[in-house]
Parts: sequence; C-alpha cells; structure tokens
Amino acid sequence: MRRRTLLVGFALILATACFEGKTRTPEVAMRGDEPVAPGSPIALYRPDFVVRALVADGKTLYLSGMRMSEDEGGPSTGLIVRVPLLGLPEVIAEGPFAPMTKLELVNGVLYWHERYDSPDGPGLRSIAADAPRDSGMDEVLRLTEFVGNHWVVGPDAIYFTRPDDEIDEGGFYVLASDADKPKLVARRRGVIRSVLANEDASELYWITRKRRDGTWGVFRWDGKRSGEELMRSDETFASLTVDGGHFVWVTWSEDEGAPLHSLYRRPIPPADGEGDDADIETEVLARKRGMPGFMDVFADEEHVYLTSVRGGPLRRLAKAHFGSEAALVTTVEGTGDRLATDNRFNLFWLDDGQVWWRGK
Repeated sequence: MRRRTLLVGFALILATACFEGKTRTPEVAMRGDEPVAPGSPIALYRPDFVVRALVADGKTLYLSGMRMSEDEGGPSTGLIVRVPLLGLPEVIAEGPFAPMTKLELVNGVLYWHERYDSPDGPGLRSIAADAPRDSGMDEVLRLTEFVGNHWVVGPDAIYFTRPDDEIDEGGFYVLASDADKPKLVARRRGVIRSVLANEDASELYWITRKRRDGTWGVFRWDGKRSGEELMRSDETFASLTVDGGHFVWVTWSEDEGAPLHSLYRRPIPPADGEGDDADIETEVLARKRGMPGFMDVFADEEHVYLTSVRGGPLRRLAKAHFGSEAALVTTVEGTGDRLATDNRFNLFWLDDGQVWWRGK
C-alpha cells in the first residue's frame, strides 16, 4: 500500500511539474533589483548518504555517493543509486570505493572515477544504468587503472587528463575501445586542465592551465598527437561548455580590486579551416562584479544556466534574448546550485542534503 501511495503521489507531481514537447519560459518577476523566475521546486529524495554527483535522463535520476561508517574511523561505503521518478530508490552498486564528483550517463551506461585514495584503487569505472538492484560490486567494470579529474566518453575511446602525480606535465590520455593501455597525446600543447567534447563527441577540446605568457588557451584535438588553438584569454577560465556550434564560458578577473565574473559566447571555428578566425566575434552575455559570482555553466535548448561561487541559487539567461536589452540573468526561485544537473525536461539540484526537482 505504501508503494502504491508513493507511485500515485509521484504521478501527480509529474503531471503538474513537467511540460511535454517544447519547454516554455515563465514570466519573470522582480524581487528588489533582482529578476526572479517563479516556480515550485519539489523535494524528490532525501538520501541517507553523502552525495558526490548526480545525472538524469527523462525518467530517472542517478546519484553517486558515500555512506559513512557508524563506527568512528570505520571504512565508508561507495554507492550508485537509481531513483525513478515514478518509483522507489534502488541501490545498483555498493562496496568499498570512493566516487569523485562526476557521474556521466552515456548510451545507457553510468561512468564515474576514483582517486588514488579510493579503497578500490584509482581509475574509471562503469555500470549499466539498468543493472539489477542490490548487486553489490558484481556489475561494476574497471575500465582504467588510473585517471585524471576530467574525462570524456566517446563512441570509440575514452579521453582523460593526467592523474594527480602527473598533473604538472603536458598532454592527455586516449584509451581506444580496442586497446589494452591508454596512449599519451598532445604533450607539447601545454599543461591540460580539462577535456570536453561536443554533443556527439566527434570533436574533442581542452583547456590549458595558465601559461608562461599569462594566458589560458582552448585547443581542438587533431585526432592524432597535436591540436589547433581556437582561442586564448588573459582572464582565468572558470568553466566552459559546448552549446551546439558555440563555446560558452565563464572567466574570473578583477575590476578595481573587486572580483569580476564574465559570461561569454563565441562560435566554434570550422574544423576544415574554412573562414577567417579574425571575423569571429566574442559576445559578452553577462558580467557580475563582486560576490557571489558565476562558477559553472551549462545549457539546454532555451537557457544558459550558471551556478554560483560559494553556493547560492541557480541563475539562467534565456537564449531568445541574446544580444538584446531584454537579456537578464534571472534567479531560478527556490534553487540551490550544488551539484546541479540538467536535461531537456527537468532540472535537478542538491540543497541542504535533499534532492530537488523542478519541471521546466
């Protein structure tokens, strides 16, 4: 009876909170000097463990985390949990491992990585998203024996930055699907801080750490051992995402001693070399002086979302207003930004130890 009641409750939530087809933007209200997008977030799940990362598709939320031992100094337990929007939470992996703060869902498979101090050892791991519940570690696959903090799963290979003990050296690793060991590439293109890809992973990009000339660079991999520099900045790259045919990124700098956070957008030059890069303009979408500033950036079909330095609500900017005076960075009412994730229909985030869900 309890399960039936919960299912009915979730069905009512789904009917009232989600929009089918094209998402729509609610009216914007003003709260003092700050525009606010009204909404009714729903408390979806209160985990009894420390959440490290979350990811979602249209019907299910997935979380990675750790349950601390009740005995002081005792070992913690790693968890991968599946939370259907019309069902009850299911633990699909549980054991002596420590997942880091990234969880990806690619073609029905969940991926995460573990550091050198994980009880299971370092490396990239995976499990099928539809794995049976309470399967312990039986369904978990060990993909690599080491990994950096940034990685991309492509159709034919996995790409990852160098691990902590190699962090000051150049290049990144490529593990082809038919290879036993990863190969190091792009060693002469700077110390690589992070890797990312376009939607179908047909193009791979990386961001360098600060270079000797005081700039940060963004490169496109040539598929072999090197890459092409696409842009550079004398402001610190805080985050960057690929949104269709554009880069969208956040930088940090200073303005008269105060923190200045900027949001930019720029077309990605074609890989065939056609066109003149000098004709490509960088668009300033938003700037914020002082704290809390912008941190991570991600996007869907209609909005660009921004999390905040030192926590705070999610903010968003409607793409329909790019380049116009109506372009406002709007606070999404009732949100916290820790571990925010996004898909086409729903927005999820973790705040005060509870997972929240907001239909868009």
